[in-house]
Amino acid sequence: MPGRERLALLVAEQSGKAVRAGVRFRFGERVTAADLLAGGRWDGFDTVVIATGSRPARRELPDGPPVFDVREAALLAAAPPPELRGTVVVRDDQGGWAAASLAEQLARQGAQVHLVTPVAALFPQITTYSRLGLTARLGELGFHARLLREVSGATGQTVRLRDTLSGRHESLTGVTAVVDAGRPSAVDDLHRALERANGAPTVLIAGDANAPRTLLEAVYEGRMTGTFHTESTHAATLLQAAAPH
Repeated sequence: MPGRERLALLVAEQSGKAVRAGVRFRFGERVTAADLLAGGRWDGFDTVVIATGSRPARRELPDGPPVFDVREAALLAAAPPPELRGTVVVRDDQGGWAAASLAEQLARQGAQVHLVTPVAALFPQITTYSRLGLTARLGELGFHARLLREVSGATGQTVRLRDTLSGRHESLTGVTAVVDAGRPSAVDDLHRALERANGAPTVLIAGDANAPRTLLEAVYEGRMTGTFHTESTHAATLLQAAAPH
């Protein structure tokens, strides 16, 4: 997202290190459990690390305005369609940068952004110093925050909100689009299939495929997974070497 482009430096650094370490990349391929089991096209691997990420939330409002998930909205944010330039509701259940950066970018593109969140604080997952600058910028853009509210339904361009404390209802009218920044779900289908299979290789899981969180946890768990595998392989080699002949 605009303003957060430098995060791409992390991808460039990590992928560069992987290439220099001899990692082979195969893009544009989908892996199934059958591929990794005996007789499959990738049979013979001792360990499988599953880091398949997560699916964004998308809670449809059948009678209301169109709903975009965070990935769709991010791809469109640089040149948004008319729906994302009007009055936009951002449903934020997490209070992190996904909702914040989208809200700011859409507001810069001319949208009237209403952030709706069931929690009592604005963007609680963002550090205090970053949040100070963020809220100042959002204030200049005419951003509206509706705390302790949740979307309860919609009809046409009217979105109904429920106060999570009192249960009272209120409405936002003229809404042209809703961006769902709710909690994503783990893409763990491959992991579960291998867990149920006989003769599967060792399976390790890291990042959002384990539980959707942030970049910090994903990088940490990736490193821990690699460290665990390296240490386990080294220990197995030592045990083999120490075994009586």
